[in-house]
Amino acid sequence: MNALRIAALIAAPLLFAGCYSMPKEKTEYEKKIDAVPMPVTEADRLEQCRNFKRVADDQEIDDFLRIGQEPNLSASEYGFTESLALLRRLRAMKCPGYGWFS
Repeated sequence: MNALRIAALIAAPLLFAGCYSMPKEKTEYEKKIDAVPMPVTEADRLEQCRNFKRVADDQEIDDFLRIGQEPNLSASEYGFTESLALLRRLRAMKCPGYGWFS
């Protein structure tokens, strides 16, 4: 019983520290994407989806080229922040093919 109490006292702070993390500061690129107003009409939404998808495709090509140039992939510091920001925006606008259930 005593060992169980000690284990609980050790595990509780570790669990709490693992669940709590400081919010990550947004990059300038993410701020630019967030600054674009969300579409109001369906036509605007489809047009923005098309435009963001085109940019996301170009960014994906850039990512693949950058990965191909990396000699050591495990030491890569490239975080794909641009691609992730674009994908989050496409999901937020519920673009076809980018939603959780589309």
